[in-house]
Amino acid sequence: MIPHPLTRPQWLLFTFAGVVLAACSSSSLRKFDEGDLGKEISADVANKFEIKEIKAPTPVPAPVVAEGKPKPRKKIKSVEKPSLESEIKRASNTPVVRRLDPMPFQVGERLSYDLRYLGVTAATFQTEILPLKQIGERKVYPIRAKAKTLSLFELVYRVDDTVESFWDFDGLYSHRFTMELDESKQTRKVIELYDYEKNQSLYWNRVDHVEKGFKEQKEHYSIKPLSQDPLSCLFFLRVAPLPASSEGETRMPFVMDGKPWESVIRYLRTETIYAGGKNREARVYQLVNYEQGELKNRDNTIWISTDEHRYLLRVETKLKVGSFAVALDRIL
Repeated sequence: MIPHPLTRPQWLLFTFAGVVLAACSSSSLRKFDEGDLGKEISADVANKFEIKEIKAPTPVPAPVVAEGKPKPRKKIKSVEKPSLESEIKRASNTPVVRRLDPMPFQVGERLSYDLRYLGVTAATFQTEILPLKQIGERKVYPIRAKAKTLSLFELVYRVDDTVESFWDFDGLYSHRFTMELDESKQTRKVIELYDYEKNQSLYWNRVDHVEKGFKEQKEHYSIKPLSQDPLSCLFFLRVAPLPASSEGETRMPFVMDGKPWESVIRYLRTETIYAGGKNREARVYQLVNYEQGELKNRDNTIWISTDEHRYLLRVETKLKVGSFAVALDRIL
């Protein structure tokens, strides 16, 4: 396994790394839904991470002007200037804003990618930014991605997977991540909740496998502030201040299976590649991935367009047998 959210999301690439050896199987695997998993989450946690519609702003009533003589103005009391300590405390509680002006993408964007193993397109991968929602007091982007094998590859291994990220609108970090797999050999449901007051993740995993049977796992892990999930990584790379020369690097904390990871992103070169129906200029970067400080993999390369959209054009990783690539096919 190469557990990187860009080059080998755990919910997808493990399938293709061994796809030529896998066998199709028919089974009656159990299905999981949100309500089923949510029964055991405490009411406080469920309320804190509930996905809600955006609150409408409270209308401000127009001032009422009384007829007749104006009332005398009240004497304004002097206000004591806040101390330096209180100013520092106030600043530390200010919500993080990392948005670009303008942003390279908007609600409604839909992108379609080809998933290629050994140079052959095995599946499609589509991303979509849905209308804004709210978690707690924070406005969020709901981002959904679907991966589905082509009919020919379903004879070898069937994949019909959906993942969702709930990504902070202003701070550009993840609040919640869900993953639902429906495949030849397994069904799986994952919910990850990221509590930045405690800098802690709740990882809840249920899987029913043809050969290994049913397994459930519920864990808490320490995570870094402003972390990404496996899907939001793809969008954060489009807004992150990435290096423009080989001298610099950008670090991106993310969460994989509830655990803290970090990508170190380094500039390699600028070149033109064919993606999304035409030739596009792209900056090419290497991603080196660490799990809790331990080097895990370094053979990951990404291409990001230099235009105002900063499209993720291609992601490529080397496997023990061949290579795996995610390539932009169409802008829908």
